[in-house]
Amino acid sequence: MKYIYTLLTLLLIVGIAFFSFQGNSKKSGKADRIACHKKSVVFEKVYDENQFEKVKNALYTGAYKLTSRVQKSVYMKTRMFEYVDLKDVDKLVENAIAQYKKQIPNTGNKVGVDYYIYENDKADPGKKTVKSKLYAGYLHFIFSYGGKKVYAVQVDFMDLEGKDIDKSVECAIKSLVTL
Repeated sequence: MKYIYTLLTLLLIVGIAFFSFQGNSKKSGKADRIACHKKSVVFEKVYDENQFEKVKNALYTGAYKLTSRVQKSVYMKTRMFEYVDLKDVDKLVENAIAQYKKQIPNTGNKVGVDYYIYENDKADPGKKTVKSKLYAGYLHFIFSYGGKKVYAVQVDFMDLEGKDIDKSVECAIKSLVTL
């Protein structure tokens, strides 16, 4: 009887330790798979594993519809869009996708490539840490297929004049095709 209580106590301790470790090991959305992820802050998430290859194949064939917009700062004077033109960034996105173009037949729908350029609003009273005010902005991409969100990636950039946006665009597209 003494051994049964000892065994049950031991199993209880092991069970508690196991489940508490499992609860603390949640995976962060922060990416560090490829070299560009180590140079800037990147978050990515796959929403639909089943459609993911279809998204990549459609991009490889050039079958996509690009939608873009900007999100200007609210609390501080907008400066970034004096230097950054949305049409120029659209061309950067198109060129980044074209680097991965392959001569394969498109077997399905077009991919929706929806992105926006966010200007970091450093005067926002909700931003309390110094770290949250370091970057100039970020690019947020959502890739959808058949009307459903399949993959999202967000890549920060540091230059207020947008001189490093091209690297962020390339990183976002590379993040998708290397997954």
